[in-house]
Amino acid sequence: MPSLFCIIGFALMLMGAGQAGSSPTSSATCTVQGPVSGMTSSPSTHATRSIESAGTVSVKSKITGTLRSVTTGSIMTKVSSTVVSKPAVTHEPLSAYAEELARIIKFDRQVLLLVREETHERIQRLVGYDGDGYQIVAPGIAVTVPEEKSAAVLTELRKKLRPLDCLAFIVEMNALLKTDKIGVIKGPDPYEILRIMHTDDEENGVFTSDVIEQLKEWEKIASFDIIGADNDWIELEFSRLPGDLKLFGEDVYDFSPDAVDDGPGTIEALLKELRKTKRLFLMWE
Repeated sequence: MPSLFCIIGFALMLMGAGQAGSSPTSSATCTVQGPVSGMTSSPSTHATRSIESAGTVSVKSKITGTLRSVTTGSIMTKVSSTVVSKPAVTHEPLSAYAEELARIIKFDRQVLLLVREETHERIQRLVGYDGDGYQIVAPGIAVTVPEEKSAAVLTELRKKLRPLDCLAFIVEMNALLKTDKIGVIKGPDPYEILRIMHTDDEENGVFTSDVIEQLKEWEKIASFDIIGADNDWIELEFSRLPGDLKLFGEDVYDFSPDAVDDGPGTIEALLKELRKTKRLFLMWE
């Protein structure tokens, strides 16, 4: 019996030893090899993807999307809108002479600033005429401009000065120097231009008052502005021509024969030019 027990006990011990030897090894092998194998492929790949995902996608998205849109969009938009909507304001200063002139003739200096900025030329004292045909200083200003810019400058000045209760007109045309002089006076009455320039033909018994009276008669059948005057000529610009142009042409010839004879040559040619340009040049020589 003891031998049998010994044999059985020894067999059980061997079986236990075999199980203990194999099982731990197998278990260790499974436990170690499984996770190590898994970690060699899965965790490494997962880690790589996670880093790429976190680093590439997130970081690139922030840098490319956010920074670009903030830098390019916001900053450039602010700079662009600021520059465009708030341009630098520049004012051409008046000379000491112009400042003193404005004070003497009691002109709003804003008028002189406007004339200066529109023409970029030196402001002068307007010169008119007295009853004897002598030049005298007049209550106004003048500026000389190149002939080719005269029409555009006059149009702008007339438009901008009207709200300031001032009138602009051509006062002198110098064909030799190819310049025009533009005068500016205060007040809404266009006939004050003719009084200051003393426009007449006294040699033939046509006085300034006669010229004004005739123009007022024409105002009843037409609409026009006095855009130029000196002591012996006037230029009118019509916004509405007379209905009977033939009769009007004859009236013009009676009033200012030189307007036809020293101009287009015939009444018909004068009226053709009037229809085209809407302007009438009257003169007495």
